This record gives sequence, C-alpha cells and structure tokens, in this order.
Amino acid sequence: MNITQINPTRTQRIDQIIKQRKVFSAKIQRDKASLETRKLAFVNLKKHREELLARGIDSISAKRLGDIDFTMLDKIDALLVSMQQLCDRCTRDTLNIAVVGYARQGKSRLLRSLTGLNSTIIPDGGEGYCTGTLSKIRHEDGLEEARGKVDFYSWHNFRDDVLGPYYQNLDLPSLPITVDEFAQTPPPALPTEKRDSEIDKARYGHLRKDYFSNLQKYRQLLGKPSIEIGEQEIREYVTQDTKDGSGDKIANYLAVKAVEISCSFPSEDIGKIMLIDLPGLGDTNLIDAERLISTLKQEADFVLFVRRPEANAVWGEAHIKLYQTAREALGDLPLSRCSFMVLNRTKEGTEGGDNNYRCEKLQAELKETPIQVERCAIADCSDPQEANTQILEPILNYLVEKIEDIDSEYARACQKHLEQIQRQITIELEKADKALAHYGDGDLLFEQLFEKFWQELTNDLENLLTHFSDRRHDKDSEFEGRVKEAIADCREDTGIPANVKDIAERRNLFGSYNTAYNEFLHEIRTHFLKHFLSLDSGMQMSLESRKTLVAKALKIRLGELGDGEGSEFLKAITARLPENANILKLGFQSISDFNVSWAGKIQRQVRENLEKLRPDANPVPFSDVAMDELKLDAKLPTQEELILTALKKLHKEAADKSEQSLQKILCEPSLDAYFMVEEFVDRILRAKGVQLEWRIFLRKVSSEVWPEFKEMENRVQQQQIWKQLVMRAKEVNGMHERLFLN
Repeated sequence: MNITQINPTRTQRIDQIIKQRKVFSAKIQRDKASLETRKLAFVNLKKHREELLARGIDSISAKRLGDIDFTMLDKIDALLVSMQQLCDRCTRDTLNIAVVGYARQGKSRLLRSLTGLNSTIIPDGGEGYCTGTLSKIRHEDGLEEARGKVDFYSWHNFRDDVLGPYYQNLDLPSLPITVDEFAQTPPPALPTEKRDSEIDKARYGHLRKDYFSNLQKYRQLLGKPSIEIGEQEIREYVTQDTKDGSGDKIANYLAVKAVEISCSFPSEDIGKIMLIDLPGLGDTNLIDAERLISTLKQEADFVLFVRRPEANAVWGEAHIKLYQTAREALGDLPLSRCSFMVLNRTKEGTEGGDNNYRCEKLQAELKETPIQVERCAIADCSDPQEANTQILEPILNYLVEKIEDIDSEYARACQKHLEQIQRQITIELEKADKALAHYGDGDLLFEQLFEKFWQELTNDLENLLTHFSDRRHDKDSEFEGRVKEAIADCREDTGIPANVKDIAERRNLFGSYNTAYNEFLHEIRTHFLKHFLSLDSGMQMSLESRKTLVAKALKIRLGELGDGEGSEFLKAITARLPENANILKLGFQSISDFNVSWAGKIQRQVRENLEKLRPDANPVPFSDVAMDELKLDAKLPTQEELILTALKKLHKEAADKSEQSLQKILCEPSLDAYFMVEEFVDRILRAKGVQLEWRIFLRKVSSEVWPEFKEMENRVQQQQIWKQLVMRAKEVNGMHERLFLN
C-alpha cells in the first residue's frame, strides 16, 4: 500500500548522484593508487635506512638518517583508510541511512513503519534486546515479499571481531586459536580486580552464557558461505531470545555477520535507498558497540539518531557519548551535516504515555548540547504516515540536495590531509637527500680516519716512550741473567788443567816448566774470554725486545702493511714508504738498524781483568807465591802443584773482577733503548713536515690500513641506491599537487 506520493524526479536524481559518485570514485582510486606509490617509495627508503644502520656507518651519517621521521607512514596509512572509505562510499549502489539509538527507543518500530516489514523480521524490544545482528534493508521496487541474504563470520573473523573484544576488555588470557579449543575450554575466570565491577561481570556473562554455552547451536554456521533466504526464514537469523519451534532460544544470530533484506518500501519514488538497522545499544554486549563504529565508518552516508524521551528526560552523558562515538567513527565525514535526530513521540495509552511535551523540551534544548545535527524532528515512529512524511521524505530531499556537497567536504578534508602529508614528506625527503652526502666521500673519510690514527699513534708511542724513560736506569733483567750465566759458566768451565799429571806431561813436552806455565796462561785466558762472547748477542736480543714493543704499537695501526715482528716489521714498513718520504724513512731506518756494538765494551770490561793471565805479567810461581799458602808443617809442594795452585788463583781473581765490572753496565741496555725510542718518536712524530709525509703515505695504502676504505666501493654503491630511492620518492611525491578535487 502506497502511503504518499513523493517528487517523481527524486528517484532519478538519486540515480544520477550514484552514477556521479562512481565517476568520482574512479578519481579517488587513481589518487589512492598514487598515495600508495608514495608510501611504497617511502617504505623502500625506510627499509634501506634500517639496512644501512644495521650494517654500521659513520656517526654523522647515522645521526642524519636517524633524524628522518618515518612516522609519516602511519599518517599515510590512516589517510589511505579514509580514501578507501570515501571510495567505498562512492561505489555503493545505494544511499545508506544508518539508524542509531539505544534499545527500546522505537528504532525498530520506525524501521517497520518505513519499510513495511513486520515484527517477525524486525522485532522490537518489548521483551528485551531482540534485534540480534546487523540488518541492511534495501528498497527494491516490485517485490511482493521480502527476501534476504545472510553473511556469516568465518572462525577467524569471529575469534578476532567477536571474542577478541571480550578477552581484551576483561583481561582474559589465551584467546582460543581454534573453534575446537573454544568449545572444549570455557573462558577463563574473571581476574580478581574485575570481579567487583557489575559491568565487567555482565559482559563476562554475555561471553560465557551467549557465545560459549550456545556454541553448539551456531557453530555449524561459522565459515558457511552466504545464503539466500525467503521472508519466513529471516527471523531465524536476526532474532535473539526468541523461541523456535522446539521451544529453544534461537542462537543463529551469533554467527551472523550481517543480513541484507530486500523489500519494496511503502513509499513510491524512493530510489536506491538502504536502511541499516543496528542492534540497540545500552546493553553490556561489547559487540554492538564495536559493530556500530565499524558500520558507521564503512557503510553510512547518513545517520538517523532515534530517541524516545522518557520522564524527566535530559541530554545526558549517555546520549552525548553516543553522538561522540558516531562522530569519531565517521572521521572526516561531517556528522553535523549528515545526520538527523528523531524524537519518538508516543501517545496516551502506549508505553511511556504522551511524551509530546518532553519531545518539544528536548528539541529546544538540543542546540545547547555538543550534539549537532542538521535537523531535529518530532514524529510518532509507530505511525507509517508520520514516519514517512516527517522523517524519510525530509531525509531523502536533503540527501538529493546536499549529498554532493557533503561528499565534497569529505573529499576536501582528505585533500587537506594529503597536502599536509605531501609537505611533510617533502621536508623529510630534503633531510634524506643530505643524509648520505659524505657517506661515499673518500677524502672526508680519510681525514676522519687519519685524525683518529694520528691521535692514537701519538698517544701510544708517547706512552711507550714514557715507559722506557721511567725504566732507563733500571738493570736489564734479561742481560743480567745472561751475565750471571756467563760468570757461572766461566767459574765452572775454567780451562785449567785437571791435575798435576797434565802439567807434568806439558812440561815434558816442552822440557821446561816456564814454557808450560806460559802456555797454560794463554790457553786459560782465551778460554776465559770465550764465555763472554755471547753477551754481545744477548745485548742485541735485549734491544730487539724493545724494538718489538715499538713494532707492536705500530702494528695495531699498520699491521696489514708488513709481516714479521720487531726489526723485521719495521724494515717491512720502511720498504713500503714512498721514495719522497725522506723524514719517515730516516726515522724507521734509524730504529730498525739501531745496533749498539757491545763487543768492544764487554771485551774491554773483561780483558782489563786478565792482565795476570798473560805470561809477561807473571813469573813462574816456584816458591814465594805458593809458599805463602802452605802450613808450616806441611810437605813442600811439587813444582806441578805450585803451577796448578797459581793458575786457579789467577782465574778466580779474573772472574771476580770481571763480574764486578759487568755489574756496572747492567742498566746500559735500558738507557740505550730509551734513547733509541726517543730518537724514533721524534723523527716520525715531531720532525717538521713528517705529518704531511704520513698523509701522503697513508692515502696510498688507505685500503690496507682501514677496513672502512675496503668498503668504500660498497659505500658508493649504497649511496647511489639511496640517492635513487630519494629521487624516486621525490618524483612520486610531486606527481600530483592536487588530486581528487581537480
């Protein structure tokens, strides 16, 4: 039955708007793709930055890379969502009006009045919260009875979108991974800190009693493909707390994501309109609130708030919060321009009685609240005539006149965000353009590394020189040990005849005691000196140990330039020096060739104590020398005994005096080492022009000295990749200065 005749051109105008929207949508898609290209360029840049930082780069480049703000990607993602919502809005085949309100405000009765559907399909809240799922009611001319299409949750969506909010809000652990796990394991008990909250306990009751206890009733529907149903079946999927034929409560709605109902509205020339029926809010069911936000964000072109003023009604916190929730859900879509408020007027004898006065009072007070709507109408939602003339017709007329302006305002808000993002991207890309300006600069890298090299080498060598200076008057422990060893060998291995028989044989050989004695002096003297010949090589080894310390300090910085240790390494560095590095060459040669000739000094110290071991200095000791050592009653010694005693005495005196003499030079190796190192340090660090020679030398061998120079080729390559990524990002960022508003 047709109730009223509406402007016959309105249907055509709505069709025209929908067609224009689809053209507009194509532009949005184009510009959304452009923004996604920008995002990809920015993501690639960020990824390469992370790779560079992970690889390890110089501190200046690292800081500059770190200064680039990539949080812009979050803003791009948010804008892409808004653009997709705008695109979805403009690709729909209908203009969608979302009916929003708390439970038992007359929302369902209004929908029945507008659509002609009965209470079986759109149940009211006479006995509680009866609309159990999201319903979309679409006007379609010529249908004799309603038909429906039911979409079901997959288990994955059900777990995340339905169970997830409960587990998260109630702080419950272990969201079930599979439907079998949910079926076999009841939800965990409420945490102790939430057991005193009536709201939390009520929400936990929904989870436990509705979703868990009824799982076997609706489980088979999870993941089921969409189904087409007739009018008589619709209630089985939209109704809650209603008995089925067996007397059990229907629980199918728990698995239903949405039901789209097609029917012929009573009014003519409505056009392609869809009413979205959301379950009434006000219960502690978390899903309805989540569904409200999601539906408004994704599917609403227009919002119709419905309220039935009760006794002492005011615009309280709950209604303001509902409006703010809707406004936040719509984002940049101007809710104040795309919403009506309906105050449901009831008559005497109905629930609530005559509330006309309260309706008028709230209508007058609305402008003093944060709730801003295009129009506030008073109408009896249960009266089809009044509902259509006072509510639907004004909405349709308003949409025909203003929807394009609202879409444009929404688009301008997106455009504003896009321009802000573009400017911010430009700023960050300017930072990115300069971030690696010096990363592949070999000259800058050399100067940085040389400065560090010079500081460290100077510090190391000065510390080493201080070490030698502090110990330059110390006995050389290694040399001292060799001296003790030589003296001990000398005392033990004297070269003196073993017994008088050897002396007698020698006398018989020459036929003279004098000749034999003198011969023994020559042999003992030369044998004595043999023990001290090794001290010269010992002194050189002691000196070499000092050179090894110097070479070790250099090898830390120059180890790749030569092999070996001590003098060998120093000579290897000398060989690598350029021909024109005269100062450096002299310094390295001075230490590598440094060689104190100790032979003369040691031989002098020892030979000065061997005068009595020369024949001309000592006559044959036949009487006086030996007699002094004999006891008065002793037997007179033989001439052989006198000679043996004299030789032993002379050898001991020579050994004692040599030991005393050598003790005087035990610190000289330390002193010579100090002067050797001081000379070296002066020449390679302090001489005029030597730093320039170091620079020239190290520039030639930089890739062998510093690992950073081995990577310079890779640095240059990475710098080029970075430049290309920045250039690409700049190109795509400047492709469209103004996008979908053009």
